[in-house]
Amino acid sequence: MVSPRVEDPAAGIPATQTVPARTAEAGCLTGRPDTPVAARDAGGPGGAETVRSSGRARLWTVAFVVAALVGPVVLLSAYLRRPFWYDEIWRGHFVSEPVSSLWSELSVANTPSALGWLGLVRLSGEVFGWHGWALRLPGLLAVPALGIAIAVLVRRFAGPVAAVAAVCLLCLNATFLDLASQLKPYAIETLAVVAVVLLWLGPAPGGREERARGMRRTAAGVVALCAVPAVFVVLPLTALDVLAGAGKRRRRLVEALPAVCLVTAHTLVFLGHQSAQRGGVYWDTQFLAGRDPWEALVFVADQLWLTVTGSPPGIDRFDPSLLPVFVELPHQLPWLLAPATVGFGAVGVAALLRRTDGRRVLGVVAGAELLMLAASAVRFWPFGPTRTNQFLVPLLLLVVLVGADRVARRALRSDGLPFRFRGTAGAVSAVMAVVLTAGVALAGGLSGDGLLWERRDRLRGMDLTVDAAVAARRLVRPGDVVVVGGRLARPGWIYAMEVSDDAPRSPGGLPPVPAGTPAGREPARIPRAETVFVPADLRDDAGRPIPLAAALARPRKPERLVVFILDIEEREMAAGLAALRADGWCAGERWLFRLTGSVTVYGRCAA
Repeated sequence: MVSPRVEDPAAGIPATQTVPARTAEAGCLTGRPDTPVAARDAGGPGGAETVRSSGRARLWTVAFVVAALVGPVVLLSAYLRRPFWYDEIWRGHFVSEPVSSLWSELSVANTPSALGWLGLVRLSGEVFGWHGWALRLPGLLAVPALGIAIAVLVRRFAGPVAAVAAVCLLCLNATFLDLASQLKPYAIETLAVVAVVLLWLGPAPGGREERARGMRRTAAGVVALCAVPAVFVVLPLTALDVLAGAGKRRRRLVEALPAVCLVTAHTLVFLGHQSAQRGGVYWDTQFLAGRDPWEALVFVADQLWLTVTGSPPGIDRFDPSLLPVFVELPHQLPWLLAPATVGFGAVGVAALLRRTDGRRVLGVVAGAELLMLAASAVRFWPFGPTRTNQFLVPLLLLVVLVGADRVARRALRSDGLPFRFRGTAGAVSAVMAVVLTAGVALAGGLSGDGLLWERRDRLRGMDLTVDAAVAARRLVRPGDVVVVGGRLARPGWIYAMEVSDDAPRSPGGLPPVPAGTPAGREPARIPRAETVFVPADLRDDAGRPIPLAAALARPRKPERLVVFILDIEEREMAAGLAALRADGWCAGERWLFRLTGSVTVYGRCAA
């Protein structure tokens, strides 16, 4: 039976609550022993044995998570040595940029990078060399760390089966693994957000928790510097602290103030400096800006539908370059998952509302969604299930799995729901619903993992930039000028030419090494100061187009031009290249690099 409840104001859990032992024996999602919560927390009768049992269960859960993720991490290590492509090579440029010029370069960044993430990846490059595998390594290592963090977070509110399910649904998901295996911050950002939430929630209530609260808040602020969207999490957590701290609101604000100051300054100063992409069109479909009231309602409804039909809920449904989920069940899966996700989610919300720490989790989810929607109204942040918002997936999973946990517990005649199932048939039906939903979700989320492995050597675009840069180094002679054409080519070319330690992917398709070059070496790198970068739409201060020949004008005419043109901008550059002939330049040998571009040597036309 259940004894009368007295809610602990700090933790929001019953001070005395007995959970029947048959729950653990039946193997439901909770699996907690028959021990009063108060005795377990306070060290009362049976408390020591329960603590030991709980510790062993926690260790087994962590061990299972590590074992489950070792295989995928080892297999995905093959991805580390792939050449960088568009987004990756651009990020490689900003990560490796000298400190003296970093600030000015970040002002034209195509996507913002958090200071902490930038520092972690840069440290890996400085220690291991500027190789693709070295820069991708922190993101890949974040996957098992994220698995452990998610297991700890979900285990706080539900049983070990729910914790393991959360890990499998996210950390083995094909879309998420595709992101984690690239030089992108999303795995580290998701890990950082889960760590921030764990630090903010803290341990079980007690004197130590009170004394350490301010330190944990500050630590959470430091960790938040590794995540661009951390502001969407820290601000709701602070607001909940202040609003719920009756009689202690000033103290709660003071405790959270260091974290708020760190995250706010980081967002407004460091990330705000990198907001050049606001003026682009890439994220237009995910912005609330520019829509009338009816269009805004439809937009929000569409994004919520895409969120709840994801496997897991909230996983990216926007980026066409990522390996999609639902490879095997493209049409049926959303319709199968949506009712169960909403149903279990509603039960999870009801269960979490009964706990203070649960209300904090719900407040973070709701607050983050509202803040992102407001930011999308001013074109500062995309709204909906996009790669930028993967940091919310663990919290959305938590809500749904807590609901599934409570349904399974109630079906097994454990406490946790305000209703009862009638008879054995009702209990069996409830358990089957949980199991089938989990199975369908896992089938959909993991269906692309095999394809992810099969496509480990695929080219995506700009993958051969290092090859093109090495070709230019081999072709350049004294007196030549290197020209890089295309608005999007500059950051990748700078990284490949000035920094990258990677060898060419296809050395057989390159010009021969010039005579006199030491064996095993390449000709000298060509710095950006000796390179002319020409966008396709080059204009003067009055907005008038500048001819390519005029942009290449020098006091002393070069002997030859070694020109790299990005493949997706060849059409835009065609007119300028054609005009070079009128200026006396004729195209000579040309080297093509698939999905990347071409390197062409221009010499003086014969009279």
